[in-house]
Amino acid sequence: MKKYFIFVLLFLMQGMVFAEDNIALEKVKINLRDKQSIARGAKFFAANCMACHTLIYLRYNKVARDAGITYEKMPIHVTAWPFGITPPDLSLTANSRGVDWIYTYLHSFYVDPQRPTGFNNLLIPNTAMSGILVVYQGRQVLATDLKNSRLVFGRQLQWYDELELQSSGTMTPQEFDATITDVVNFLAYAAEPYHNERVRIGYWVIGFLFILFVLTYFLKKEYWKDIF
Repeated sequence: MKKYFIFVLLFLMQGMVFAEDNIALEKVKINLRDKQSIARGAKFFAANCMACHTLIYLRYNKVARDAGITYEKMPIHVTAWPFGITPPDLSLTANSRGVDWIYTYLHSFYVDPQRPTGFNNLLIPNTAMSGILVVYQGRQVLATDLKNSRLVFGRQLQWYDELELQSSGTMTPQEFDATITDVVNFLAYAAEPYHNERVRIGYWVIGFLFILFVLTYFLKKEYWKDIF
């Protein structure tokens, strides 16, 4: 009976893997306490992303203002976008999609002459976003020796399994990874700018509740000592 249960569980897990059409998400390590990383990510966003994307909920934030991300500079009044698709506001993307999703998406652009922009994306096929990062990352193309399977030795493929670098950009792969990590770190900060403050206050609250519990316990013993 136990072996039968394990077999059914493995079968269901395998079905879940095959049901996933997109690539696996690559893990990224961010640090919301790294102010320099957040500042670098904000400056990169201001220089490369703000032409299309807004950060409405960060309009009054000092980190954003210092990087040049202001409400006046955001494309809030643009109505005619290419292909009729309005780029999304990225204020809460790190919460709705997750940091791993953003990191993987920004790595997964490749050359596709059949697309109007000349580029496509593994995570979101036929995306309307152009390959603005190609100048930094370099030109990626689909790997020619890739099999049609979405699994390699039992695991789901990741972007680097399906793409190969055709020509280098202005950054090395390590530099590009570090830059994208900074951008993701900034977007995570944008989604929760008061995260560190909430965590700090949370420790004080837990400490207060612990002290209150100890005092309440001894008060209870004092009240009930003559009864038991």
